[in-house]
Amino acid sequence: MGPARYERSASRCYVAELAPPEIVDELPLAEEILEQNRHRAGGDDAGYDGYKAHVYRIVNFARALSPPGDDRDEKLAIAAAFHDLASFDTIDYLPPSIEAQDAWLQATGRARWADELALIVAEHHRLSRYPDDRPHAVLVEAVRRADLVDVSQGLIRFGLPKGYVRDVRATFDAGVFFRRVVPTAALKAVPRLQQPGFLRPRDALVRSGHAHADRRIR
Repeated sequence: MGPARYERSASRCYVAELAPPEIVDELPLAEEILEQNRHRAGGDDAGYDGYKAHVYRIVNFARALSPPGDDRDEKLAIAAAFHDLASFDTIDYLPPSIEAQDAWLQATGRARWADELALIVAEHHRLSRYPDDRPHAVLVEAVRRADLVDVSQGLIRFGLPKGYVRDVRATFDAGVFFRRVVPTAALKAVPRLQQPGFLRPRDALVRSGHAHADRRIR
């Protein structure tokens, strides 16, 4: 398949005529992060493998929805690996997922990306378009759209070909993650009176130490 073509508007890239990239089925950096954190699943290997499949789907869709650029694929692999990581423990999983990501970035000499990747994680459930005048809009919006493509089971595609979305989803089986892990986290939240923090990106940024990461570009 040929490269994607894009139209630019402010800081964002929109898909104009899309020939999706080849499906990526090996992400060594994401694999490294996921294996280091497998203990978070509490022995639910099937659920964790389902999460890994979701990570691969996100990266593939986000690559198809964003222009090539320096460090793009590395940033997508990292953010995708961390974006729902703490969902095995809590429905309020955005802050702890960002905090785990921050620690990993610091330990691996990538702390300069902390604000951008925190925004990607915090905003990935946003239902409306991420504003053009805020920092790092291209990848934040690409991952937001990628997650919605997957969660909607391909009913929402943002211009991606139906066959491409179908092939990505068929290549990586994330069913257990959606059928069991996420509902289980929601059930755990009831007796703890936990808030659905995954729907509160601003709160997640503040609580994880990134209160100013989404400051508008002047």
